[in-house]
Amino acid sequence: MPGIADFIVIGGGIAGVSVAYELLPHGSVIVLEQESALGYHATGRSAAVMTENYGTPIWSRLVSASRGFLENPPEGFATAPLLTDRGALFLAQAHETGLLQAQYDALVARGARVELVPAADALRWCEVLRPETFAAAMHEPDCKDIDTNELMMGYRRGIRAAGGVIATGARVTAIRRDAGGWQVDTTAGAFQGGTIVNAAGGWAQQVAGMAGLGHRNVLPFRRTAVTFDAAAGSNLHRWPMTFDLAETFYFKPEAGRVMVSPVDMAQTVPCDAQADELEVALAIDRIETFTTMKVPRISHKWGGLRTFAPDHEPVIGADPQDARFTWLAGQGGNGVMACAAAARLAAALATGQGVPADLAALGITEGAVSPGRDCVIDRTAKDVPVGTLGG
Repeated sequence: MPGIADFIVIGGGIAGVSVAYELLPHGSVIVLEQESALGYHATGRSAAVMTENYGTPIWSRLVSASRGFLENPPEGFATAPLLTDRGALFLAQAHETGLLQAQYDALVARGARVELVPAADALRWCEVLRPETFAAAMHEPDCKDIDTNELMMGYRRGIRAAGGVIATGARVTAIRRDAGGWQVDTTAGAFQGGTIVNAAGGWAQQVAGMAGLGHRNVLPFRRTAVTFDAAAGSNLHRWPMTFDLAETFYFKPEAGRVMVSPVDMAQTVPCDAQADELEVALAIDRIETFTTMKVPRISHKWGGLRTFAPDHEPVIGADPQDARFTWLAGQGGNGVMACAAAARLAAALATGQGVPADLAALGITEGAVSPGRDCVIDRTAKDVPVGTLGG
């Protein structure tokens, strides 16, 4: 029957479609998405870059492990390259140079290409910076733009080609457990499955609650972004994605304009997030403070959801109350760039295979990502900064 599958994946963003794709060799799969289209929320509002120097330690390793898939996807997966050159630039003030050095050392140890320079030298990559406001910079040439639409369509094609089902407009209204598995009622009908994969993004906690499971403290937060026109004659096409280490702003070229975010993080209820006007003003102030750019007019503004556990690390694996309820949540905006490895990890844990060998070699353990772990914020972690890019 079309409404019965081995795996029911709740959520049709990048987390849901990627884990559905990875589960296909293990059984039949149904993806349930509450909106009328896939990737409507965080995925469709992502900054869409791949950098190995953004995100907490486990997320950054999942990005490294996803690079091979994104650079060389399986035959027939994509109709165009998933990645294009962008580069990334990380700017540190004087009191942050030790942290930048630690990040540089960690990246070099993992084999990433990076260059550490005085702040003034960063002008060779982005001429609009005010180098006097920083002390040092690190350039990551292998940071790439990600074609999120092509990536999503590749996963969708792969799911459907293998007989998987994608149901949009299927908002979950009730979940019941019985001896045979899970019964999931939605606005598009009823579905049955042996295992649920909770990839519902900002709604992940609500899905778990409907399933009768405990609170895992995976919460949504709002993020604001705006675009504006660069000055005439700007070398916009060659600018890298640029971050300050304190995470008060980032900016990048976006469809012929400049996109900037003040990296706001306001806890919210699950919703169709909108731009916050105070954060819009802060974005403008920061871009005009740390660069020579002026923002006479905003072209576009929007908001999105980023979902975090307290320690900002992934929440992946079986719920401690029910082994047939698997989480792929707490992506914190790292979901698009880490999708391939995070989905492989979630699929492996959902099918009882343990952590894949290549991910284990990077130091990723089942306990470190478990939904049942004791989540605390590690303020001493110096490997990489907390990241909340998008997706």
